[in-house]
Amino acid sequence: MPADASSSVSVTVYTQPPEDLVTLLRTHHRPHALPLLRRLAFTRFPGGITEHTRILFASASGPELRDHSQDTPFATAYLDLSRGPETEIWLYSTLERHPSALVASAASSTTIEHPNEEQTAAAECAYQLLRKVKSLREAFYAPGTAHAAVQRQAGLSLRPAQILAGTLSETTRIALLNRGVVFSYVAVYDKWMFRLGSLPEVVPPRPLAEGEEGMEWRTVRREDIPLMLSRTSIPRKERTIVLLPSMAVYKSDGTPIAWVLLGPDSSLSNLHCEEEWRGKGFAKAAAVKILRERLKEYDDDEHCWADVAPDNPKSQRVCKSLGGKIAWSVSCIKMGWLDKK
Repeated sequence: MPADASSSVSVTVYTQPPEDLVTLLRTHHRPHALPLLRRLAFTRFPGGITEHTRILFASASGPELRDHSQDTPFATAYLDLSRGPETEIWLYSTLERHPSALVASAASSTTIEHPNEEQTAAAECAYQLLRKVKSLREAFYAPGTAHAAVQRQAGLSLRPAQILAGTLSETTRIALLNRGVVFSYVAVYDKWMFRLGSLPEVVPPRPLAEGEEGMEWRTVRREDIPLMLSRTSIPRKERTIVLLPSMAVYKSDGTPIAWVLLGPDSSLSNLHCEEEWRGKGFAKAAAVKILRERLKEYDDDEHCWADVAPDNPKSQRVCKSLGGKIAWSVSCIKMGWLDKK
């Protein structure tokens, strides 16, 4: 890519997921693009899209999606600035199609060694996409807007300094870091992947199977969301929880003892079992049940996953028991504005 590559990258913004983009990602970029694909699919769920949703596509090969093949470098993202402090952006770059680069980044290298022209082009596309995000964010919080008024009432900065990105490939993060993007917070996770058809057969825990204490499966009730939120450090709000597929075990007195959600990108998340009921198989049973019954609401791809911290052995054991293996490394990041270099 020439030195003035930035001028050749076009960034197109949509308010709805373009079908040609979905086709491009499904045909040539699975499984790495699946988190973004599933977030795009979530826009079909009731409440899964807002007036502030933007789909961005950056490429040096022009804005026409049908002109892009398997090897065309590009970057694309789902953005909704109204969702903060929850995840505001899911970003995919064609850098992620190179396993060698993924391995290098997982080994904590700070550079992608000897990037080829395609990798350089993909990194530039991701960078220019974020420049567009920066301008959209400035307009979103411009003086006189409703969002600026909300910030002012809450005593917060009228120009928030960061944006939360979820499940960002470490390959892309490192490329952006080298390009000048500032990260004020980085938490690295292992992406554990399983196949729906390979999930183990799970015998429900005896109290549930035999109906002891009136136990039964239900979706999470709205009045129980505050309890769920008190058991997790994930920055989620009730407005989002009510939209997500959920599964929970309830006692006859209406007390939930175990639960799990599928995130906006279908990730297995918020898996929890109350202390006194642990070790009986409730968490594993809940994970298998929600994946088998609710994953199909996103699409017909059998890949499913969970992003697990490397220092979370309990969740790792659950993932192993589901037949999962670590596929690649991702991070949850707070992304500052681009530096001025």
